[in-house]
Amino acid sequence: MRLLLLCLAFVLPCLAQAEKSIHVIKKIGDQKGPTLLLMGGIQGDEPGGFNTTNIFLTHYKILSGSVWVVPVLNKYSMLLNHRGVYGDLNRKFAYLSPKDPEYPLIQSIKHTITASDVNAVLHLHDGSGFYRPHYESALLNPRRWGNSFIIDQNNLAHTTFGDLKHISAKTTEHINAHLLKPLHRYHIHNTHTARGDKEMEKALTYFAIKHDKPAFANEASKELTLAQRVYYHLLAIEGILQELGIHYSKDFALNPLAIYRLINDRKLQVTLNHNTTLPLYGLRDRLHFFPFPKNAPVSQIPLDSQSYILGLLPRKNQIWLKYGNKLMTRFIPEYMPFDDSLKDINIEIDNKVKTIALASIVDVKGSFKVLPKKGYRVNIIGFSRANEGSKPNEVGVKIAHKNLSTRFSVDTKGRIYRVEVYKGNAFCGMILVRFV
Repeated sequence: MRLLLLCLAFVLPCLAQAEKSIHVIKKIGDQKGPTLLLMGGIQGDEPGGFNTTNIFLTHYKILSGSVWVVPVLNKYSMLLNHRGVYGDLNRKFAYLSPKDPEYPLIQSIKHTITASDVNAVLHLHDGSGFYRPHYESALLNPRRWGNSFIIDQNNLAHTTFGDLKHISAKTTEHINAHLLKPLHRYHIHNTHTARGDKEMEKALTYFAIKHDKPAFANEASKELTLAQRVYYHLLAIEGILQELGIHYSKDFALNPLAIYRLINDRKLQVTLNHNTTLPLYGLRDRLHFFPFPKNAPVSQIPLDSQSYILGLLPRKNQIWLKYGNKLMTRFIPEYMPFDDSLKDINIEIDNKVKTIALASIVDVKGSFKVLPKKGYRVNIIGFSRANEGSKPNEVGVKIAHKNLSTRFSVDTKGRIYRVEVYKGNAFCGMILVRFV
C-alpha cells in the first residue's frame, strides 16, 4: 500500500489530497416526514452506487418527508476508478488517526450521519457474486455479497424504525417481486456485527447503529451490467422509502433499458469555469490547447452540470474529464489569465443577428458571423486565413462548415467548433457552434 501511494503521488502531483468533506443534497417534500440519508460510492470502483444516487437526484421528486443524498462519498477514488487510494474508506469508522489523509472526510461523513434530522441510513455498494445463506456454488454462497440487503443486527431498541429485520424483510420482498431473473434473488445478510465481526465493526453502517441510527446497506452484484445494478439499487431505495413512509414520484419507467438511456443521456452537458459549455458525449479523445485558468488548482475549477458525479483529474500534462468512472475526454490545457468582464456577444446566425451568452451551444444550418465588439477579439478554432498573426481576430467573417478544418472540431462527428473570445491575452469564454 505504501508503494502504491508513492506511485500515485508521483503520477498525480496536482491531486495530492483527498476530499475534505462530502457534498449533501437535500430533497425535501412539501409535507413533513422522516428523513433518509442515502449514500453511494464509498469505494471508487463500485459504479452501481454513485450512478444510482445520480439518477435518484435527477429523476426523482420527494413529495413528503425528505431524502438527503450524498452522490459519492469517495470522489477522489471514483475519479481514479480505484477502490480506495488511501485504503478502504469503509473500514475507517471505528478508529482513525488524525494523520490519515481521509480523516477530515470521515469526520464530515460522521457529522452527517449523526445529524438530528436523520432517521435512517441506506448505503449502496456493488458486491461480488450472489449472496446465499448456504453454499450452492462458487458464485452463490455465504462469502459473496452481491444482491443482498445487509443489516448489522435485528433490532435497534428505543429508536423509530429500529425493527431492522422487519424493514429489511419488506424491502427485499419488494425487490424480489421485480426480479429480472431468478438468479438475482435477494436475501437478507445479517452480519451480527456486535458478536465480534471485527471488519464490520469498522464500517459505516455499524457506526450509525452505535449512534442509534437505523442503518442498512444494499449490495448489487458485480456480475450484473451497470444498468441492472442501478435497477436493483433503485428498487431497494423505493422499498425502504415505502417502509419509512416517504412518498416520491419519478419521471421514467423503472427498467434496465430506461436506466441505460438515463446514464448515457446524450443531452448531458458540463460547464467549466462558468464560461465554457461542452456536451458530455461525443467529444474527441483529446481537446488540444484548451483554455484553463493560470495558477488555479484543478480541484477548485467549478463544474456545473445536470450530473452530480463529474470531476476533473490531473494526469501528467493532461486534465481528464470523468463522468463517474468513465473518461469522456482529455484536455491538453493551455494556461492563461481569465477575464470575466464579458457576458455575451452578437453573432449573425443564418443571416439573423442574435445575442449569444458565453458558455452557450448554438445551432447553425448554413453559416455564422461573429460581429465586432470593442476591446475584444475572437479566435475560431479550425478556421484560418493568411497573415493572421499570433493573435487572430476573426470577427466579421462569414463562416460555413466547409470553411472549417474538421480535425479541430470538438466532437468526433466534426460538427461542433469553438468560438473563443479574448480581451488582450485573457480568455473571456467560448461559444460552441454546432452545424446541424
